[in-house]
This record gives sequence, C-alpha cells and structure tokens, in this order.
Amino acid sequence: MQDNETIALHIDGVVCSTWDDLSVDSDIGIPADAFSFSWFDAAHDALPDSINAGSTCTVSCNSETVLTGILDRIGQRVARSSLSTNLSGRDLAGQLLDCHAPIDAAANLSLSELIKRYVTGGDLANLPITIGKVQQDWLKGKTGVDIGESVWDVLSAAAQASGQYVWLSADGHLMIGNPFDVPQPAIKPKFYLYSDDRRDQNNVLDANYQHDISNAFSTFEIVGQNSKGGNFKAKATSDRLPLKRYRIVSDGRSDTQAEAEKFAQKAMSDALLDSTDLTLSVSGWAHYGQPWRTGWSVSFDSNVLPRAAGDWVIYGRTLQQSRANGKTTELRLKRTDDWMQPVKFADLIKK
Repeated sequence: MQDNETIALHIDGVVCSTWDDLSVDSDIGIPADAFSFSWFDAAHDALPDSINAGSTCTVSCNSETVLTGILDRIGQRVARSSLSTNLSGRDLAGQLLDCHAPIDAAANLSLSELIKRYVTGGDLANLPITIGKVQQDWLKGKTGVDIGESVWDVLSAAAQASGQYVWLSADGHLMIGNPFDVPQPAIKPKFYLYSDDRRDQNNVLDANYQHDISNAFSTFEIVGQNSKGGNFKAKATSDRLPLKRYRIVSDGRSDTQAEAEKFAQKAMSDALLDSTDLTLSVSGWAHYGQPWRTGWSVSFDSNVLPRAAGDWVIYGRTLQQSRANGKTTELRLKRTDDWMQPVKFADLIKK
C-alpha cells in the first residue's frame, strides 16, 4: 500500500509527483498549514514560466486534496555537479495571517460582516476561499479591529465571541465550528508499541510522550475593564494538578462578565490540553487509502509507554518523504478528553 501512495503538487495545470524530499503539514493549533517540495536531480529542475511565487496551488495525496494554498517561495541552488529546486508555501490562511485588516473598521463588526469585507470582498477577494455551511447564530458575535491586527486574528476573535473556532479546510473552505467534528475513517486507527512477544503487532516507528505542567495552573483569574469603564473578573479552577498553581490574566477582549467567564474556562482548558502530547512516527501517508487527517480519533496501546495508552485525537500531522526514511507521517496527538470545543460556553455569552 505504501509503495502506491502518491503526493502531487498542482499549479496552473502543471502536475508533479516526483520528489526527493517533501513535507506537508497540518495542525489545528497553527493557522496556516505549510508545504515544501524539493528535487535534487537536475533533470527535473526545468520549471515552466507560468509557475511563479504567488501562484495558487493544490496538494493531493492519493488523488484526495489535502491542501489548497499559495506558492510563497521558489528556491534554486547550483553547485559544481548538481542543481536543486525547492517549492514551498502555505494554505490560503497564510494570506489572511500576513495581511492586516484596514484601520477604517474600528467599530465592532460581526463575523459575517468581517468575512464580507476582508475575505469575499476587499483586496483578498481574488483568493479561491469559499465559506463552509455554518449556523447564522455563529456569525453574530462582534469584535473590534485594532491597528496592526491581521485579518486572521480579527476573524478568530469574532468567532470566539460566538463560542466558535475558525479554520481553513483542505479544499479552501473557511470553516466555523468544531474542527474535530469531521467524518471518521470506517476502521478506527489503532497503534501498538510492544517490547514483548507481541512485537509483530508494532506499527509505530517511534513514539514520544510528554506530560509538562509548567504552563498549567489550578486557578486562572481573568481581569479586565469594559468599554464603559466597568471592571470585571472571572475564575476557573481545576483539581487535576497535584499542587496549587495560580495565574492572573489581563483580558483586553472581553466586554462583559459572561465573556470573561468563557475566556477563563478556555484558558484553563487550553493549558491542560497543551500539557500532554504524544507524537508517533508511522510508515506511509494514509490509513486504508485515506490520507491522515486532523480530527481523527485514534487509540494507542503499549507496554513500553503505559502512561500514553488510551484514546487520542490527531491535532497535527506532517506527511514526509526523504531519501533516508522514505515515506512517513508524523502524528501529533492530544488526549481526546482534553479538547474543549469553545461552543460549550456559548450559553455564557448569550446570557
């Protein structure tokens, strides 16, 4: 199955699937997914004139689109006996991350209004970004626009005001909602790493488990002041840590007590989410023909890393190829129970 897997880069009708080195990244916690493709053989280094930095492109794995983006950079290096070429870029969210929102929109605007001004309209209207199907209530949360803020930061703040998460799908849809509410594979991926007589079941090349509480706290207190000069504070607590750790956060976004309570809960949950990681390296790029995707639920069992056994969700993944290691995928996992979809606290805002 691995030998038949193919990753192709499509730019202006030109398709290439012959690589010496590649990396295609996707991570729920990082706005713009990145890609990098390299040739080390001079026979493949003649690029058509139509391919330039700024070109729109797609990346497919086994004919399924895994990224829609912009070619940011073309690099070529020549030595006495070789010529290498590198093509790299990011998905369409990279443009929303790079470009600042115009400062003429200082008043509070809803997410729907912001999308119309800066995504489907304005300077970025030529990007092939479409809006995924969302509930209209999720578009009503408002936010201000500060000088120097990127379009992506403004959209994210407005989405959070409705208790939602915003991200870009592989086919270029601006999505609003729950990034883990995605179709799951018919057969749930299961990973094994044993050191006893079950070694023949091992399907993990290497595993790295980390539990780090240096940025986790038992109490988060949110303090701030609204536009009318009224002070507010909110607390979130957890008994999951073996010791008392207290953190105060100054909040410049919240305008009501209810919003402060929501952000306190989110700060607590995000800290607990970040405290535990499991990274697995596996052969190939796909599971039963389907490219690995963020949001999939997986399980892991091991007598070598018993602390890491249990259910996880794919928070990030990188499809990789190199001459030394062949075709591999790095899966960055988070505990399933640690992910808090912000919509859980939408009722706090509505009140």
